[in-house]
Amino acid sequence: MEKYRITDPTSYCLGMSLSIEALLHKKEYVRKIYLSEKVFKNDQLALLIRLCEENDIPYIYDDRTIDKLSLKENCYGIAVFDKFQHECVNDDHLVLYGFKQFGELGTILRSAVSFDLKDIIIIDSDIDYFDPSCIRASMGSIFQCNIERYASFDDYFKTYSKQNIYPFTSKGQKELSELKISEPFSLIISEDYNGMDSIFNESYYLSHDHLDEISLAIRSSIILAEIYDKKRRR
Repeated sequence: MEKYRITDPTSYCLGMSLSIEALLHKKEYVRKIYLSEKVFKNDQLALLIRLCEENDIPYIYDDRTIDKLSLKENCYGIAVFDKFQHECVNDDHLVLYGFKQFGELGTILRSAVSFDLKDIIIIDSDIDYFDPSCIRASMGSIFQCNIERYASFDDYFKTYSKQNIYPFTSKGQKELSELKISEPFSLIISEDYNGMDSIFNESYYLSHDHLDEISLAIRSSIILAEIYDKKRRR
């Protein structure tokens, strides 16, 4: 097996924990599990093997493949899976605009799943979320996401015309605490915090004395946590 290329119909995730995430949430797409001969014989390995056997997924011990594909020395398992595409199944969406960095996208997907917002819309971005680097940054959360991609906001709103729109920009008119959530909603976050100032007539902002010092992933987590709390208190 060769290292990942964007044109491949399959991808892979590195590590035992991520491989288990793939087996738990997208087992129908998992083709094969590679294991290292040095893998620890513990409960984690037992769970992985049980999941493979229950779902007729082959697993083989192959240190040569592990060493070729792994980006780190202590990788003991790799799950190979078919790339998948699922339409959004819930009314509420996290819309991510103009993303280019694997680390930022993967970390935000992890936060989104943690705060129960698993339907993801990617707009104006050709980022390959199946790249193993992105999957690793998501800590396997991508296997719980339904992801759709649109070229523009216009294309997205043609498909989802009934959404209540909550974009976050650097020059928003209302602070996050003022947001009164109505469903179905689209929570819109841009990788470039200044990149949506001219797109929406009304938007929201995150108030913080040192906002420029906060990473996009942390900013997004704060927003997601607040939205989750607002939904829970309704």
